[in-house]
Amino acid sequence: MNQVGGINLVVYFVPTVLDKKVGLSSQLSQILGGCIQIMFMLGSLLPAFKLDSMGRRKTMMLGSFGLGVCMMMVAALLSQVHQPNGTNYASASVAFFFLYMLIHGMSINSVPWVYVPEILPLEARTKGTAIGVSSNWLWSFTVVMITPVIINRIQSKAYLIFMVTNFLFIPIIYFFYSETSNLRLEDIDWIFSRGGNPVSQARKMAHEIKLYGDIQTEQDEKVASSVGVERV
Repeated sequence: MNQVGGINLVVYFVPTVLDKKVGLSSQLSQILGGCIQIMFMLGSLLPAFKLDSMGRRKTMMLGSFGLGVCMMMVAALLSQVHQPNGTNYASASVAFFFLYMLIHGMSINSVPWVYVPEILPLEARTKGTAIGVSSNWLWSFTVVMITPVIINRIQSKAYLIFMVTNFLFIPIIYFFYSETSNLRLEDIDWIFSRGGNPVSQARKMAHEIKLYGDIQTEQDEKVASSVGVERV
């Protein structure tokens, strides 16, 4: 998810795109390319403090939608570069490169690094996280290598590929990703041990916690009282 949404197309190739497609000078393209990367850092500040209240699922779905829209607009604007006043349209794409990096930093860049170790059981957490990191860099390598080929062959339509992948993430997250915000690791394990659909179980648990408080703590107290142990 982190890579196949097109992030490395922007990170590595945006100065070239600004130079060759938008028509900016090489120096200005490099400066704007650096400024675009700063948006990535600024976007990452919000989830650093507010991710639990924002929610993992909502953040990823809204982020994927925003990234898809940005890719769609970049494709549409760059496709007009050879039309009358095409330079003006192409120049407008710069704003969506900035917006793309900001949204990516706020959502898809931040959440997966937290979500993967959260969702894995204790016995698989170390290996699973390692596999997740390895997969991230393998996809990064793949995207970086194929992007120049795709752009040379289909030009601005290349951005539509990443638009589609971002939009596809929305139903995938909705139907298959359990919400883990404000849950303990023990609570997350319990979601999968209860049986049924983990997404529905996570939603049900969040509702129960909102109504009754810490479900697991209440259960622990019941077990302790049944064996004559008082909670300290």
